[in-house]
Parts: sequence; C-alpha cells; structure tokens
Amino acid sequence: MQFALALQEYDLLKHQPHPPGYILYVVLGRLVNAWLHDPTASYVALAVAFSGLTTFVVYYLARAVYDRTTALAAAALLVVSPLFWFYGSVGLTYAGEALFASTVAYFGFRALNGSRSDAYLAAWYLGIAGGMRQSLLVLLFPLWLGCVVVGVRRMRVVLIGLAILTASVLTWFLPMIWLTGGLERYIAASVELAESVVKPTSIVGGPFEVTLRMSRYLLESVLVALGPLAAASLLAIWYVRRWGWTFREWFLLGWTIPPVLVYTLVHFGQAGYVLTFLPALVIFLSRVLVSALGHAADSLPYPRARVALTAAVVMLVVLVNGSFFVSARPAPRDFDTPRSPWVRQAQDEVFDWIFSRTAAALREHEDVVSGFVDSIRGLYPGESTVLITEQGNSRSYPWFRHAMFYLPEYAVYELQVGGLVPGFRASRLSSTMSTIPEVEIDLPSTVEQLVWFVDHWSPTTVRPDGLVEIEIPHGRYLYVLPLGKKAIDYEDYTFVRAQPPRRAVGAARARPR
Repeated sequence: MQFALALQEYDLLKHQPHPPGYILYVVLGRLVNAWLHDPTASYVALAVAFSGLTTFVVYYLARAVYDRTTALAAAALLVVSPLFWFYGSVGLTYAGEALFASTVAYFGFRALNGSRSDAYLAAWYLGIAGGMRQSLLVLLFPLWLGCVVVGVRRMRVVLIGLAILTASVLTWFLPMIWLTGGLERYIAASVELAESVVKPTSIVGGPFEVTLRMSRYLLESVLVALGPLAAASLLAIWYVRRWGWTFREWFLLGWTIPPVLVYTLVHFGQAGYVLTFLPALVIFLSRVLVSALGHAADSLPYPRARVALTAAVVMLVVLVNGSFFVSARPAPRDFDTPRSPWVRQAQDEVFDWIFSRTAAALREHEDVVSGFVDSIRGLYPGESTVLITEQGNSRSYPWFRHAMFYLPEYAVYELQVGGLVPGFRASRLSSTMSTIPEVEIDLPSTVEQLVWFVDHWSPTTVRPDGLVEIEIPHGRYLYVLPLGKKAIDYEDYTFVRAQPPRRAVGAARARPR
C-alpha cells in the first residue's frame, strides 16, 4: 500500500514509501500506471516482468558458472519456487531485487574470470540496484569487491569501479533527496524507521531471543522457497568430496553469506528478503542434484539414462512445487481451542511463513480486503464514521495503510495496543508516520460510530460497553461502537466527541410573520 500511495504523493516522512526510498521502483510504477491507471495492477505487472527476466538471467549465470544442464535445471526450479512465484505475483520490490541481484552476480562472475569491462558493468548495475532497493548496495557490495579484487587484481580497476558505482548511485539519490525535501528530512525519516523497526530486531538493540526467532523465520522461508530441492543439500558433502570446492562455490557462498548475516543479526522483515540470495542457492543445489543424478545414471546400461533421470527428477520437483503453490491453502485460524503455547506458536508460524505464500492465500487476502471495504462502505457513511486499526493486536494484520488507500473518505486511526507504548497515527492529522504520543483523541461532532478494521478482537483488550460484533465474509468481523455524549475509554485511550453547536434560543423560537 505504501508504494500505491507513493504514486499519488512521494513522501518518505509519510512512508509513501517508507525509507530508504525505493525511488526507481516508484518511478517505474508511475510509468506503468500512466498506461494501466491502476496502482495495484501496475506494480503486479512490474513483478511479473521482473520475475520473468530473472529466470533468463539465472539461466545464463548458471550456464557461465557450471554448464547448460545445470542452467536448465536451475531456471526451471527457480521459476516454480513457491516463494519466487508468490513475489512474482504481488506488487512488491522483491522480484526486482532478485533480478538486480542476479544481474550484478552475472557480471561479477565474469569479472571474477578477469574481465575489466564486466567489473565496470557490475558496478553500474549495483548502483542502479540500490535505486530499486537500497539494501542491495550493502548486501552485494562485498560480492562485487571480492570478484574484482580476486579476478582482475588491479587497484586501478577497483577505483574506477567505485567511481562508476558512485555516479550510478547519484543518478537516483540526488532526485530522491530533492523529492524528499532535503537531506535533513531524508535522514530524519531514515533514523525514525531505524529506531522503531530495525534496532529492536538487531543483535545490538534487541534481545537475543529476537535474533533466534529471525533465524528461524529465515530458515523457514528458505525451506518454503526451495521445496523438495532442499533435500539436495543432504548431498552437498558428497558433492564437495567428489568434485572439490572451487572458486565457483566460493562465488556462490560469497553471494549468500552477507544477506544471511544481515537478515539474522539485523532485520528480517518478511520472506521476500530471501530472494536476494535464492538464485545462488538454487544454482548450487541444482548443480548438486544434476551431479548426483548423473553419477547414479552412470551405473545404468542405457546411454541416455543421465538425461532421462535428470529430466524426470527435475519435473517431479517442478510438479510438487507447482502443486503446493497452486493448491495449498491456509486453514482458518482457531483461537478458541486450548493449546499449549509452543503448539500455538508452531501453528502460527506455519500459517504466517509457509501457507501464507501461496496462490490461495493471495486470493484470500484480496477477498478479505474487499470484504472489509465493501462492508464498511455499504453500512456506514464516511462523514459519520471513524475507522480504528491496531498495531500490536496479535490476532490481526495492521490494516492502517490499506484503510487509507481503499477508504480515503474515512478518517483512520491506528492505535498502539498489546503492550506497545501508547500512541496513535491519524490519516488526516499526521504529516509523518511518527506515532503521536497522546492518549486522548478528539473526534468531530459529526462522528456517530467507531468501526474497528481488525481481523479479530485482541484477547488482551477489554471490549467497551455497547460494542457490536458484525460478522462479514471470510471469517472476519466488524466491531462497531456507537458514540453518545460521554467520552469512550478503550485501553489507554479516551475518545472525546465534540458536542454539536447549540442553536440560539431566539433563532429557535423565531417564527416567520
């Protein structure tokens, strides 16, 4: 939703989009939107294009690193990876991240083989990749530098490459700073996001338990992305003993390690982050698989057994991954049945990190949003309704930006609940995404009801007196609270509705003569 809102107004302080900016992605979105006139469809079209191009780049990269058979297997297995397929169908940056990471890796590998021109091309594409997603600069710079230093071995090439990288970054960084309103505003927005989102999950600012949880989420996401191909990792030791650990494997490892360290020790926001290094894993495991199948086929008396066996196994993995993505669907959440904490946590993680990345989950998400929007708009007029979303509700997605985008005629408040520091965001009051540290919320006299835009009521909050629960499609609910003259207390907050102005007594009694 942040990227869709950015098509209307690019403002990092309002998180349209959130820092560090994604300026090239928004520019491409605006170009496509000028043709389609649909923000969601525009970004989805970009994701489809990015994912398709990534498949071709990965084929040529795997062919350069290993051989044609490995390249065909890697391209086929990547395209049906449930995670790669999912993010190639939604309007987010991660498919583009996979494309630019693979492109930088392709030219980086050629630089590793001594090509100066490819060292410069890798530097240029790395700078452009930063405009798509700024974190790629940090995650892929070690790969570029290592390829150039080891492959070309000329300090002059390194310095020229750094100059090209800097020039490439400036082509998007300077316009982004100008659009943001200056470097000071950009730094303020970035620091606010780092303090509120990144620092609490980092090993420096967060508890060690959070680091372990992010490591678990990262592993779960990788397993979903690989599917049955993950089993090939069991043969990795055999592969290394038979074929050795060459500069090719060091290259793929150098691509993988920096993102894994950052996602484990600093921040892992969602499963799409894995697409930064997923092509490297797919290429290596495809090589292991092809080598193991070829070794097994050598014992067969048929000359074409190697090709047939490899094709059969790759097609089996393709069918399993494709069937999972197309057919698997998340089960309805059951909050009422008593369960031990670890069982409930395991079920929640299966829902959030595995079954939520399928075609059925994507359709359900779209249907849920439509159900909320149609129900609210059909039952309650915008001028007399205030929408409430929640950050910290363990049973609900934080719908604040969705409500802002799909229901712009409604005033929307996001409350901090569930043990978070009290404060709120307001769609019509906030000039930034910073939380307003207040607990009293003044409402216009025209407001007649509060409507909670949440999936389910939080089990840790007390329902206000008079709250009405209305069931809507897909197992969701609207929670409606009619307002009277008295203030309403909810959690740490107090809603105060202004009283309508009284008519003058003389005017009320006046009669036309």
